[in-house]
Amino acid sequence: MNHEHRRTGQRVGMVCEPRYRGQVQPAGLRSALARQRDVRVVDVHLADDLGSCDILVARGRSDAVIDLLERAERMGLRTLNRGSAVRAVRDKEHMTADLRAARLPIPETWIGALDELTTRLVDVPFPLVVKPVFGDNCRDVHLVADGAALAGVSFPEARAIVQRYLPSDGYDLKLYGIGDAVWAVRKPSPLRPDLSPTALPLTATPAQAALAWRCAHAVGLDLYGVDCIDTPGGPVVIEINDFPNYTGVAGADDALADFVLSRTFATSIGAR
Repeated sequence: MNHEHRRTGQRVGMVCEPRYRGQVQPAGLRSALARQRDVRVVDVHLADDLGSCDILVARGRSDAVIDLLERAERMGLRTLNRGSAVRAVRDKEHMTADLRAARLPIPETWIGALDELTTRLVDVPFPLVVKPVFGDNCRDVHLVADGAALAGVSFPEARAIVQRYLPSDGYDLKLYGIGDAVWAVRKPSPLRPDLSPTALPLTATPAQAALAWRCAHAVGLDLYGVDCIDTPGGPVVIEINDFPNYTGVAGADDALADFVLSRTFATSIGAR
């Protein structure tokens, strides 16, 4: 870890939704930070806990977490990620609009009520991928082979995302970013549970790094993961996620800690 950021009196606030507490992140980040900083676990329901923090790092996309981030920002506290960015990627309809506006390569995508989409897409070539607007962690993602299968998809949200299925070898390209640093990892598609879950680290090409930066800029994320399908014409972006686990990224804990501390240091200097 880079120790140039070592300063006394700085405190990093961390908030995490319960479902992420047992995952690699933010546990790894917290351990790396705790070796040289006071880390305060912030109660998502108590804004008063923010007063002694220099920066707030959050993993989660619930209303409570986003509200806490936005309250912290109104207090002048730096946050990672910003509440508006987490809100943008939580809502895949919003995210799709941002990606389209930035002219990023995405699959042909339709959004609407499932019954309406079933009628609209009767002449569209199948297969298609269907997922909820507010889903995450691959929840309720369906690969449908025909119109009857599309009509049979059911989940509790009023609107759905439908994307053209892009053929692949069964593996996705994951671009993980911490600020301007980008790593590439090859992982099995969630649509192929039969494949080994092993992640294969790759060397990110300049083009892949540039794509990751464009995606992060489009939605305003500092800690991000970009899910892609590697096609003959280059990577196509499926979606962007806030603060992933960085599976397959060697040294991710320390890289995250260094980035957080660099932002904390910048905040402290700016406040003088």
